[in-house]
Amino acid sequence: MRYLGVTIWVKVLLSIGLGIGLTLGLVNQVGLADTPDQPAGLTEPAPSEPNPPPVLPYTYARVVTDNVLVYETSGITPVRSLGAGYVWVSLDHALPITHNEQTWYAINPDEYVQADQLALFTPSTFHGVTLTTPPERSFLWMIFDMWASSEPGVPAGSGAPLFKRYTLLQIFEEKTVAGRVWYRVGPEQWLEQGNVGLVKPAARPDGVGPDDKWIEINLYEQTLAAYEGDRMVYATLVSSGLPWWQTQQGLFRIWLKVKQAKMSGRDGYPDYYFLEDVPWTMYFYKSFALHGAYWHDKFGLKHSHGCVNLPPHDARWLFDWATPATSKYNFTLSTEENAGAWVWVHE
Repeated sequence: MRYLGVTIWVKVLLSIGLGIGLTLGLVNQVGLADTPDQPAGLTEPAPSEPNPPPVLPYTYARVVTDNVLVYETSGITPVRSLGAGYVWVSLDHALPITHNEQTWYAINPDEYVQADQLALFTPSTFHGVTLTTPPERSFLWMIFDMWASSEPGVPAGSGAPLFKRYTLLQIFEEKTVAGRVWYRVGPEQWLEQGNVGLVKPAARPDGVGPDDKWIEINLYEQTLAAYEGDRMVYATLVSSGLPWWQTQQGLFRIWLKVKQAKMSGRDGYPDYYFLEDVPWTMYFYKSFALHGAYWHDKFGLKHSHGCVNLPPHDARWLFDWATPATSKYNFTLSTEENAGAWVWVHE
């Protein structure tokens, strides 16, 4: 939507990748006799003011009808069609306007779409945690609501505690039963691995320097951890590529950062997509990127065309933290003097 004046080669680069892709619940204290407090060193990013503004700059909407016409200011002459597929737009104004007894949304300067063709969406408010000290234990987020079992490998009993999606818990013990791993998160409280996203401190990959910034993406767990050398500083949930659009594995470096741009692809196919104003994108291998995803709240589950979807708050944190350092321009290329952070993608 904005930044339409970017040069053609950058437009091409930014058009070939798609990552489709709650307030964070800190540790549930009820019954956790193993620990007096929440996991040591894990903190929610604190707002800098009592009522901080939303992290995303726009209101977003999905186009609910194929081939929706876009009109100029008059509302009489169509100027283009939005096409058929998975199409999202960002709105110049969050409130609709009335013209010629019809209700419209402005999606660009002098471009309007009838309001009943759009479904407004509230982006996910889930976000990860900063780590002020090395974690004493591995920790996890709930991906699905689950009643805890009193023992590993057995169904939950009557009166079992319910742990809600996006709850953050630390792990005190793990056991394998019938090929499945179970984690103890409290006294007689066991959770099966398929319901959680695990974060476990990882060793620095070969080739990454002791002072380098690097990002670990665990495709099995659908989690991300950011490191400075050997110290974990941030962790969150992600959504990587679906089985038929798998995220590329390997050790890479961020080669391009883009503050905001559209993404589109699969033209002519049923899964055509067009996403306006995708925020805080970091390309690490060809068209594969980490970026914010305002169009879903399924973090912890695979949900993309290959990119690594990030909750918006986490996307901004990582974009500001990771190298290459950005400037006033919309995009920043990595250079020898301003090299990109490492990205390690693995199962």
